[in-house]
Amino acid sequence: MMTDSTMSKSRYILFILFISGFFLSNRAFAQDENNESDSTNMHRQHMIHSMSPEVMPFKMDKVTHYFIKDSTGGILMLKTKDPGDTTQAALVQSHLYKECSLFSNADFRDPRTLHGVEMPGLKTLSESKGEYKVEYEKLSDGAKLTFISQNAEVINAIHLWFDAQLRDHGRDAKSRLD
Repeated sequence: MMTDSTMSKSRYILFILFISGFFLSNRAFAQDENNESDSTNMHRQHMIHSMSPEVMPFKMDKVTHYFIKDSTGGILMLKTKDPGDTTQAALVQSHLYKECSLFSNADFRDPRTLHGVEMPGLKTLSESKGEYKVEYEKLSDGAKLTFISQNAEVINAIHLWFDAQLRDHGRDAKSRLD
């Protein structure tokens, strides 16, 4: 038979184990922006890669996505991993040229198809036609889109959208140039 003192000690030990387990499990799931140890993120990144041919004509493993935030919006850039890969560069250029036209008209159907309808930032961007502009620039090894706005809510939406894409594209995406 347990005494009150023994029961109190047992409860205390169980409580400590419970709290320790909680903190240890949360620590195990903590990750920084591009840490691939989280299986949920890895699964999502794999799904994005496998679905990418539905909206992107180039090969994901041959291109690096850049999502560079700045004070007026940011730069979405796609560059070939091999600067001499003219085939992939041409595919990137045609894709971003098309996306520039769509995004300029607040049409984000391709990101929705690939990343989901609840992708952070897309609702605001889709409802903000005329509050931002998108400029296309062809690069020798890809292309870039520059998003420019004076509206703080739109700038925040661009940043949220970029952050979500960084997570979804994983090791094939960067937040700054090398």
